[in-house]
Amino acid sequence: MRVVIGPLLIGLVLVVPSLQAGGRGESFMLSNGCINCHGFEGQRTPGAIPSLAGQSEAYLFKTLTAYRDGKLKGTIMNRAMEGYDDPTLRQFAEYYSRLPKGALQPGVSPAHQQGERLYTQHCSSCHEQQADTPYVKGQNLEYMQGVLKDMAVGQRTMPEEMASAMSALKDGELQQLLGYLQGCKQEALCR
Repeated sequence: MRVVIGPLLIGLVLVVPSLQAGGRGESFMLSNGCINCHGFEGQRTPGAIPSLAGQSEAYLFKTLTAYRDGKLKGTIMNRAMEGYDDPTLRQFAEYYSRLPKGALQPGVSPAHQQGERLYTQHCSSCHEQQADTPYVKGQNLEYMQGVLKDMAVGQRTMPEEMASAMSALKDGELQQLLGYLQGCKQEALCR
C-alpha cells in the first residue's frame, strides 16, 4: 500500500502547482461547463441555444456580465454565471471570440438574396462593424426568434437603432431576414 501512496503523493506535489499556475488550456478547462449547451467548439446545431464561436470579445463579456449581474435574464445563464469575477468572464469571452465561426451547413433559404439585401440595408452596419454587438450570420433561428420575442416583451433591451431597423421591416421581411441569417452557416455564401 505504501508503495502506491508514496508515488501518488509525489505526483500530486509536482502536478498541483502547475495546475494552479494555469496554462494554455485554462480557458478551455474553465469553459467545459459551457460545452454541454453551446457545443464543443462553440458551434451549435439548430435550436434555441446560440453559437458562441467567433462572437466579439466585447459583446460576449458584456452579455456574460449582464447575466451574472441579473440585467439579462436567461433560463440557466444567470445561475451559471453566479460567482464568476470579471477576469474569469473575460477569459470566457476571449476564448470563444478566438474560435472559428465554422461552416456547419450550406445556406438553404429560398429567399436568400432578398434576405441578404434586408440584412445589408438594416443590420450589417451594427452587427458587423460594432464590437459590442453579436455576429448574427449563421446563428440559430430559434435562438434569434427567442431574443426578438424577449426584446418585444421587454425582457431584453433593444437598442434604438435596432428598434428603428425592425420597425422598417414590412410583412414577411423579418422571416426572410432570419432565414437568410440561419442559412449563413458558410462564410462563402454570406460575404
